[in-house]
Amino acid sequence: MSSRPMSAPDHRKRGTSASAASKSVHTGMLFALILCVMLFCVLQLSSPDGAYGAQGPEKAPLFELSDLQGKTHRLADYAGKVVVINFWASWCPECIDEMPSLNALYEKLRGKGLVVLGITSDRKQAPVEQALRRVPVSYPILIETTGKVFIRQYTVIGLPTTVVVDRDGAIAERLVGKTDFSTAAFARKIQDLLDKGRVR
Repeated sequence: MSSRPMSAPDHRKRGTSASAASKSVHTGMLFALILCVMLFCVLQLSSPDGAYGAQGPEKAPLFELSDLQGKTHRLADYAGKVVVINFWASWCPECIDEMPSLNALYEKLRGKGLVVLGITSDRKQAPVEQALRRVPVSYPILIETTGKVFIRQYTVIGLPTTVVVDRDGAIAERLVGKTDFSTAAFARKIQDLLDKGRVR
C-alpha cells in the first residue's frame, strides 16, 4: 500500500484569513465610530440648548426658494418674525402625520408674527400636491431640489426635521423626528419667542 505524505499546513492561507478578519474588525469599528458621532450630533442639535455654543446663538442660514405657485420666499423677508421651518417629504409618513398640528399652530399664531415654511425634498411637484390634497395646509410649501438647503445649510439627516428661528434670526430649537405641535409646552415655547423682542 502506498502512503501519501502529509501536506504541510498552508501558513499563507491562515495569514490571509487573519488579515481579512482584522480588516473586517477595523472597518466595523470605524463604522460604529461614525454612527456614534452622528448620534452625538443629532442629540446635540435636538436639545433646546444644542443650537447655542461658546460663540452664542447660531444664525439661521439664509435661503431663497419658490413655492408651488412659483412665488419666491426669502428667509430674509421674514426678519423680525419667529419662523418655523419644517423639512419634510411626501413619501415620509411621519412628516404627513405632524402637518395638521403644525398647521393648527400656524393658524392660531400667524396674526402674532409666526411664520411657517414647509420645505420638501421632493424632486417633482405632483407627489407634493397629491400629499397636500390629503392633508391641506395654509402655510407655504417650498420646493428644494438641489440639496443645498437640506444638506449644506441645515444639515438635515432625518425627516421630519423642524428648525425654529427667533426674531433675531438665530436658531432657537431644532427637532429631529415626528413632533406634536399641539402640545401646551411647544405652544408656550413659541409664544415666549413671539413675546421676546416685541415692541410694546
